[in-house]
Amino acid sequence: MQDPRSQARIRLLIVDDVPDTAQNVRKLLYFEHDIQVIGVATSAREGIAKAAQLRPDVILMDINMPDMDGLRATEMILRQVPTRVVMMSVQGEPEYLNRAMMAGARGYLIKPFSSEDLVSTLHMAAQVPVVPAPTPPAPVAAHGSGRLAPPSNEAGPLKRIIAIYSPKGGVGRSVIACNLAVALKKLTDMRVLLVDADLQSGDAHVLLNMNTPNTIDDLREAGSLDAEFIRGAVAMHDSGVELLRAPIALESAELFTADAMKAILVELREHFDYLVIDCDDTFSESTLTVLDMADQILLITTLEVTTINKVTRFFEVMDRLGYAEAKVRLICNRVEPYFGIKPAQVESQVRHRFTAQIPEDNRLVVTSVNRGIPVVLTDKRSTVARAIYALAERMAQPDPTPVETARATGRGTDGSKRKLFGR
Repeated sequence: MQDPRSQARIRLLIVDDVPDTAQNVRKLLYFEHDIQVIGVATSAREGIAKAAQLRPDVILMDINMPDMDGLRATEMILRQVPTRVVMMSVQGEPEYLNRAMMAGARGYLIKPFSSEDLVSTLHMAAQVPVVPAPTPPAPVAAHGSGRLAPPSNEAGPLKRIIAIYSPKGGVGRSVIACNLAVALKKLTDMRVLLVDADLQSGDAHVLLNMNTPNTIDDLREAGSLDAEFIRGAVAMHDSGVELLRAPIALESAELFTADAMKAILVELREHFDYLVIDCDDTFSESTLTVLDMADQILLITTLEVTTINKVTRFFEVMDRLGYAEAKVRLICNRVEPYFGIKPAQVESQVRHRFTAQIPEDNRLVVTSVNRGIPVVLTDKRSTVARAIYALAERMAQPDPTPVETARATGRGTDGSKRKLFGR
């Protein structure tokens, strides 16, 4: 007897609390003999149960449902069932697409959609290889190798995008990004990718003493990204951290649209546990996309009036962008009393507390940079290295330690993301 799957039929499960949706989808697929609707669920929890029972090839999932949103349901299903999810919603804003992709969706449809859009999206999703979630490594004893036990909770292996950003250059952003990536690798022994998204002047490869010819440009120019292609674009550092270098040609920066950067990050997130992204100091489309998709933004400041002023303005922008308060963590770099400004004064000025304070040690850091070896490797006992390892520990937790804030309440968000930048 012939295996039904050998006919390459796409087995589809529809999850939507509106009964008419399933009926409309069936009508749109009436002439598509290679797509079979094998089940319908009218709630997210029913969808989770039916996905486990029916094991469909593709799930068409609505975002807004009364018992549980489709994003959460998608995450739960993909931890249990090797399938693909296509999200559908009446919301067409980019942040909804970002959230859907971050949840693991392989397509996004805006209601109402045409038969052509539905069919092409389902076919594209069905072509994506299904890879079961890996089993987290066994916890490491507290007095063992010194590594943290990998996060263990119902969400499965932790995947996090950490953006390192400052609205002013020269604050040590790239040095922190490189050292944080290495510290995360040493603490967790999970896959860590350092992405140099400073597209015109990135020097992460210099800080790590890696002269690789492959860059993020290779991923932008590719039509589709699979594990083998990504493996060829990144370079392995001696610490185990993998690096995706900034473009070599300066003019390439102009070619990184929001869509191009989004497509790259969505794919990279599938293959790595942590993406540590070194951003530039602009509000370009590519940088905004990184900040939008980041689970955590580490905002770097120093004890200089010009930097503090720009960081204060960034927090105002953050509110208008609609970012959750806990998404942005304030980091004070080069802390030294002789600068005349105390960290507490900065906290009062920006109305946010510091998640980490990294002390000034110019001799140690400059020597590390010149040698191309991160401080967390050259001098683990230094105050700088200890501060970065402490920050890495926070970032490695399933829910990083909440940031205490001292800012006044009542500052609203208008969600007008692109209006800020004349777009």
